[in-house]
Amino acid sequence: MRKSLHSWVRADPWRASLALVAVCYGLVQLVVVTPEMGLGWDEVVYVSQVDPRVPAAEFIAPRARGVTLLVAPVVFVTASTEALRVYLCLLSALALYVSFGVWLRVRSGPAVPLAGLLFASLWLSLFYGNEVMPNLWVAFGAVAAVGCFLRCVRPGGGRGPLIGLAVSVCAVALLRPPDSIWLVLPLAVALALPGRRRAGAGIALFGGLAAGWADWIIEAYVRFGGLAARWAAAGAANETGLHFSLYEHARALNGPLLCRPPAHCGPALLPWLLWWGTIPVLVLLGLYAARRRGFLAECALPAAAGLSMALPYVFLVGYAAPRFLLPTYALLAFPIAYGVLRLLEGRRVVAAGLVATGLLAQFTLQGLTLDKVVAARLAKRGADVEVAQELGGLGVRRPCLVYGEHAVMIAYRMGCEGHTVLRWPQQSESPAAVRDAGSAGKQVVAVDEGRAMPAPFLQTWERRPLAGVRPGTWYAYLPR
Repeated sequence: MRKSLHSWVRADPWRASLALVAVCYGLVQLVVVTPEMGLGWDEVVYVSQVDPRVPAAEFIAPRARGVTLLVAPVVFVTASTEALRVYLCLLSALALYVSFGVWLRVRSGPAVPLAGLLFASLWLSLFYGNEVMPNLWVAFGAVAAVGCFLRCVRPGGGRGPLIGLAVSVCAVALLRPPDSIWLVLPLAVALALPGRRRAGAGIALFGGLAAGWADWIIEAYVRFGGLAARWAAAGAANETGLHFSLYEHARALNGPLLCRPPAHCGPALLPWLLWWGTIPVLVLLGLYAARRRGFLAECALPAAAGLSMALPYVFLVGYAAPRFLLPTYALLAFPIAYGVLRLLEGRRVVAAGLVATGLLAQFTLQGLTLDKVVAARLAKRGADVEVAQELGGLGVRRPCLVYGEHAVMIAYRMGCEGHTVLRWPQQSESPAAVRDAGSAGKQVVAVDEGRAMPAPFLQTWERRPLAGVRPGTWYAYLPR
């Protein structure tokens, strides 16, 4: 076995290098982003849709079912969060290898494993590798789609790249339908260029797009009153319109998972602004190097697709989350890798030292941020588990409704329905969700972290401290 492995490494060193990157990517997730981390709000929404043990959380108009289908095989079998995290670690490592591996068929060389390394070392890629969130999987699908497209428009591509293109675009559309449009736009423009094999690539491109959108469109008519109504509801939920949120994205680089009121997002930090500033420089350098070597399209197309996928989140969405730009970082990794390799040409000592310093700075900055983000999430999501245990000790049993802060995450642990509030209602009358649950015979409990009296309607309820929960000072409110 050792001999066969050695032969494979010698025969295809760049694929072996990419495999090593993927293995390290999975291992770092298992060690640093611990499988014991509880589920976040969005994760509970996606998981609860296919978990037979709990009520399904509210599935609002902007969401799509792709990531739910991804986790369904594990969620059907077990309620273990640890099993789900390990499964996603392994699957994301495999997806990294497969999606970036497509590019070794486009042009083999050190640029592909280097691009994989640059993307895999981002704190975002590592943190979301085992999270039940769609953006990282959109990034892998986009990388595979652009690579397959380049193979499709070359002579003698065969059926494999056409199938790969259709499947990749379909997967992106299943995960986040609007993102698929911004991915397909630059590819459609490239199809119009002279000298391209248009027919097969066009059918695969738009066929995959239509297949991926089908589920979202059908559900629009079944649950939301039609496609136009769902599109409008999704736009209202995501605050779509003309915006310019580049500064909010800069503020989100160092670890806040969401920059949207009432969540607090700190200032833009200089190390991250410097890191961000190197991206366009290396992209331009990569484009220059690719043009000189005669393969500009292989560098320009991922750059164009990456920028296209960033446009809606910078100009059309009124808030920022760092995960929104994961597909952009994944696609820009290719021209950046070409730019880095350009600096190393000629074996210049100064250039080699500069690249080594840059990589060390990248790993350090990303690692420190990842550690900070994971520590904060472990504490907060651990508190959700402890609140659920304390509520069980107070006698809260199914059927039930948990209302208040972190309610969806707490309720999932108890098998209850959950209604999370970002701002407590200030009227004296009980909210509709509470009234409806009481009328249906469900036990209702409200939870709050540390306020003296979060809402007027709770004044007549019994207040019980949850002493065993850390961090924070949590209280439960039970109707008298």
